[in-house]
Amino acid sequence: MAIKDKFTIKDLKKQFPTDEACAEYMFDALHSRKCSCGGEYKQLKGRRQFQCSKCRFQIAPTAGTIFHKSPTPLTLWFHALFVFSSSKSGLSAKNLESQIGVTYKCAWRMLNQIKKALVQSNNQLKGIVETDIAFLGGHKYAGKNNENMSENYKKKAKVMIAVERGGLMKAVVQDGATAEDIEEFIRTNIEPRSILMTDSAKGYKRLDKSYDRFSVNHSKKEFARGSFHVNTIETWISHLKRSLTGTHKAISKKHLQSYLDAFVCHYNNRHNDRARFSSLVGAVLQS
Repeated sequence: MAIKDKFTIKDLKKQFPTDEACAEYMFDALHSRKCSCGGEYKQLKGRRQFQCSKCRFQIAPTAGTIFHKSPTPLTLWFHALFVFSSSKSGLSAKNLESQIGVTYKCAWRMLNQIKKALVQSNNQLKGIVETDIAFLGGHKYAGKNNENMSENYKKKAKVMIAVERGGLMKAVVQDGATAEDIEEFIRTNIEPRSILMTDSAKGYKRLDKSYDRFSVNHSKKEFARGSFHVNTIETWISHLKRSLTGTHKAISKKHLQSYLDAFVCHYNNRHNDRARFSSLVGAVLQS
């Protein structure tokens, strides 16, 4: 990564040393400095509001955002956003509590508000797209000769994932992992002209008439055949599972999608720390 693409705690403190600097950044991201009356907006001293120099109309850039009516200083909010954008293996509320010096209740609320703002794009993926299913949680002993394996899988959360080669990713929690569920996810999130890379699961066969599909057979120890593989997505699933168990220990199916949105956000902005932080701030301002 180039030096200009990195964004460190030193850069954060230099760009956002005070609450006023944070408010200035938010105002410029959402509004124009020029008022329709011909005046110019300037920040009121000691307040999170900007007033027109001519008509005296006031605008609060935090209104309607996660910062609205929050007593937590904006510098701590931006520090929390920085830590969140830098934590590619996830960030727990307990960790955030110790890093920015707030209560656990405050740290949990801040993280919850940030994750709510991270909504995945509705645009379809295209080009060479890998897709796979991840089964998360629901740990149970499979029994001798895996006799309880089917019951074990019923308790797991099913996550459908698709990723462009060298591009963007989508991950969605599904109610099931049947052929119909797979087809619905792929038709919704992947363009028909795309080249589809899958494993040898039978659920993908009904898509052969709509997509140019290639597969590898993991049961025969085939993990790549030239450029045909799903190793990109398998690597991300492995990282996701280790992060969930290592950082968060345990999460419920109810909140799983918000955690996936955070990991997808990190992946989609993986090449540039500065762009990832800016994208995160933009997301929470528009939410």
